[in-house]
Amino acid sequence: MSRLLDAPIILLCSERSGSNLIARIFDAHPEVCAPGAAHLFRVLARVAAAPGGADRDGLRRAALALFRAKVSSWQIDTLSDAALAADLGKAGSAAGMAARLYAAEASATGRRHVLIKENSAHDFLPLILAQSRTPRLLFMLRDPRDMALSWINGAVMRGGALRAADRWTSDQRGFLAALAARPTDMPAAFLRYEDLLARPEAELRRVCADLELEFAPQMLRFSETSRSARVDAGRSSMWANLGKPLMTGNAGKFRDHLDADQIAYVEAQAAAYLGIFGYDPVSPVGRPFGNHADLEALRTALQAREPWEKPAYQALPAEERQRFEAWSQVYADLTGDQARNASGPDDPGRMRA
Repeated sequence: MSRLLDAPIILLCSERSGSNLIARIFDAHPEVCAPGAAHLFRVLARVAAAPGGADRDGLRRAALALFRAKVSSWQIDTLSDAALAADLGKAGSAAGMAARLYAAEASATGRRHVLIKENSAHDFLPLILAQSRTPRLLFMLRDPRDMALSWINGAVMRGGALRAADRWTSDQRGFLAALAARPTDMPAAFLRYEDLLARPEAELRRVCADLELEFAPQMLRFSETSRSARVDAGRSSMWANLGKPLMTGNAGKFRDHLDADQIAYVEAQAAAYLGIFGYDPVSPVGRPFGNHADLEALRTALQAREPWEKPAYQALPAEERQRFEAWSQVYADLTGDQARNASGPDDPGRMRA
């Protein structure tokens, strides 16, 4: 089988944990193409695995529809449907079609490598690896309490502290399992969002070395040098900061903006991983569940105020809402998911009821 992706960097990162930021930082590297979220492997794998499956032509139509509906901007957006369909037709599987689109984007940008950013990539990592020569893994995470705050503040994100904490915990479990199962000769790097903000050059130099990639100073100026950062910053409020330099003070804000119950829930859910990754709990000793007797009572109390529809969503520009809703409809048509199974803009199931 032909492996289309040459030494790709596969990002393992949760939503609202810095995944778009690190992707655009690597997109500023002269040898790396890091296109915006499109969830090609994830969604096409679901289409292929659905009862009854899809034939080759059906997969090609699905891949084209999915690509055209994505919110992010790619350079190969300028290619005609006929040109894209002809290239997709050279692949015999869903994963092969996803790989062909990533490879085409890398070629269009003149870059040798591609960074693949798809949420919860541990779920379909074997599909990406099968399309890759000498793949590399980049495992990035953020303090789950700040991740939850970012999730809550995200106008297009369904849910709040509960959904964020549950996703973060599930992802770290999957990411650690993927890292443990990787071949010993597969390069891998680990990065905390907070460390990137505090020591950007030192951390990027270390990560590049671990990934067997030469550090490029342009990475520190990603907001100026990454086309993807410049264009996508204007396409979604969730990505607006991509057009700015690193926000060095954007850590630890949960202390002032989450309440005791929200912090307690995140810490209880993430308890197995907080210490491993160097995050200390802040909930009072003896009160691990905030103002409640146990985790179930705490969850019930928070569930009653878990935001589903957020007023801030309606305040977004109509064009931005239309992009997300169009994507969501295509996702629903391809997978059969209902709107209330949605999550966020970087999750392929972001939909409006």
